[in-house]
Amino acid sequence: MKYCPECGKPLANEAANFCDNCGAKLSASPTITVQPPEGPAGSSTQGPVTLVQPVEEKSTAVAAICSLVIPGLGQVYDGKLERGFLIFFGTVIGFFLLIIPGLCVWAFGIYDAYDIACKMNNKEIPFLPTKTAHLILFVILAIATVAVAVILASLMLVAAIFSPAMMHVA
Repeated sequence: MKYCPECGKPLANEAANFCDNCGAKLSASPTITVQPPEGPAGSSTQGPVTLVQPVEEKSTAVAAICSLVIPGLGQVYDGKLERGFLIFFGTVIGFFLLIIPGLCVWAFGIYDAYDIACKMNNKEIPFLPTKTAHLILFVILAIATVAVAVILASLMLVAAIFSPAMMHVA
């Protein structure tokens, strides 16, 4: 009998791709067969137990593309939420100061997301799961931040055009 490595519940269908109880991905996962310890005399013993080990890997391409689309999103995909926010706000602030610092932070973010995914796949750093709620929240916050920035820039432009100095009629 196979058990889910995430929740420990027995799998109803041993060929299933996902656990019926917790939804953990099981497909193409290596398995380990363990012989349970002997029970007291006279007790019925089970046969060997097979544990499904999930393959934990990040897609380096997805991480880089996410950071290309929205700065910091690749870090959030890699499980590094705080780092993603730092990259995002560093890019936004860099664009407001001058365009070049923003582009530099953005380019660093793309490389960093790729590098983190590579290191997780090579087991150099601990694997952090991707949390869908964090991805959605990050995208919503990024869109809201850009919308507020565009509105503020538009208001500043309108104020500059219609400033009292411009209103003097000769």
